[in-house]
Amino acid sequence: MDHCRRALLLGGAATFLAPRHLWAQSGPEGDHRPVVEAPALAEDPSAVPLQVVASHAMEPDHFIRSIDIRLDGDPIPHKGTFVFTPANGRAAVAFSMRSGVGGLLKVAAECSRHGRFVATREIRVTDGGCASPPDMTRDRLGSPRLRLPDSIRPGDIIQVRAKVDHNSYTGLVLKGGRYVREAPEFYVKQMEVFLDDQKISDFQLTSALSANPLLRFPVKAVRSGTLRVVFHNNEGQRWETAQRISV
Repeated sequence: MDHCRRALLLGGAATFLAPRHLWAQSGPEGDHRPVVEAPALAEDPSAVPLQVVASHAMEPDHFIRSIDIRLDGDPIPHKGTFVFTPANGRAAVAFSMRSGVGGLLKVAAECSRHGRFVATREIRVTDGGCASPPDMTRDRLGSPRLRLPDSIRPGDIIQVRAKVDHNSYTGLVLKGGRYVREAPEFYVKQMEVFLDDQKISDFQLTSALSANPLLRFPVKAVRSGTLRVVFHNNEGQRWETAQRISV
């Protein structure tokens, strides 16, 4: 299962950034409805790999604004809202999440013209993903880093990997078949993406995010500039990393 998780989150750009025709479905909803990839059974409920891609074109006047992810039966039902702009080139994200009980994952993509389109996927997990003894250490936080492709051509939709060292816990403990709060939440709350001063993406995260998060997302290389990623946690701390894109 560890091998499968690495393959999903660290896999090549050919899968994550597949051309539109590979993702298209029949009918008018084909480009709007997101495609969800996740294991049918996750053996590590504290790190369930998830990948979501909407194949819709990202034009200035017609694009996917956001992807919202929920698992309503979970103790922490909201898994994140991921806001995109045409500068991403595609609306897509991959990361690992916690799940306490599994169930029907609901992924909603919002089009700037046509509203919301929902896809679902059933997820099964072993017990305990949202309840674990909180690790209260604060001495290994930060160290954000980026990974970009070695070669970038003008117009490429590149895959970016952003990672930060950060503990993550919900503060919940499973007692008598119920989740009860024994500690405050602690997690990476937000990740912002900029090309120079232009904001490209804004990812709103929750304590359902796995520890030491690695997130993959696309950026369209239309010009040279400095790609910056800024992480914020729920206690107000901030970390930033940057890398030059040359096209």
